[in-house]
Amino acid sequence: MRLPDFDYLEPRSVAEACAMLAEDPEHSAVFAGGTDVLVDLKLGAAAYRRLVSLRRIGELDQIGFDERAGLSIGAMATVSRVAGDDRVRRHYPGIVEAANCIAAVQVRNLATVTGNLCAAVPSADMAPILLAHGAKLRVVSTEGERVIPAGRFFTGPRRTVLGPTDVMVAVEVPPPAAGSGDANLRQGGRVALSLPMAAVAAVVGMDGEVCTQAAVALGAVAPTPILVPGVGEHLGGKPLTAEVLQRAAELAAADARPISDVRASREYRLELVKVLTRRVLTRAAERAATA
Repeated sequence: MRLPDFDYLEPRSVAEACAMLAEDPEHSAVFAGGTDVLVDLKLGAAAYRRLVSLRRIGELDQIGFDERAGLSIGAMATVSRVAGDDRVRRHYPGIVEAANCIAAVQVRNLATVTGNLCAAVPSADMAPILLAHGAKLRVVSTEGERVIPAGRFFTGPRRTVLGPTDVMVAVEVPPPAAGSGDANLRQGGRVALSLPMAAVAAVVGMDGEVCTQAAVALGAVAPTPILVPGVGEHLGGKPLTAEVLQRAAELAAADARPISDVRASREYRLELVKVLTRRVLTRAAERAATA
């Protein structure tokens, strides 16, 4: 299957990229790694006439970390670079786990974290862990710059709050709190190249044996990746006993809205949410104990 004809544009600044998008917003798309948009074009799922590439905008290729400001992932930072960054591996192992779930290494070498979010598929691997961390998305358009909480970004399958001239320039993740840990788990049909049947991510704060705060997010079990606030409310101030974890798992499953498809039934996905929630909370708590 061949790609249709399109114009490939290479702006040298974010402002120029936004202006190019504004010239024909209905038929233009941002091009970063291209691992989603090129497939969509081949399959006829998109009909873009112009691809506005971010490759020539050097500042978008950066990964930064500051103990006060946290982690910043530029729009052109590939998934492989994020997963291999020593600072990410040390402070955000859950992000590394999520990144390493994406397709195969060849895809991760091209795909970007921002692109994974902008594709807005319900099973986006990077979304749950970034939701659990309370990440924010820095976006620039012809109207200026704004910051969007990740929890307000997705509006439906393959739909986001982005406008036609918007360019997401970075993902910003808060610094990990003292005594906290994160984790990400998913279940797919194969070890690699599989979409998740269900995914769960968690960020947990611990004070000795007691959970001080927790955030849990789900992927592939609702029209969009979702936060489940009831889990954090339930866990606060409690030791993570088997009974407490089981109740957390039930609360997570209660917020899930999975479908049945060729990969798994609705009932199986609900059971997966329970199992993965218990496991991911346990793993995050173990990491918090050594933070």
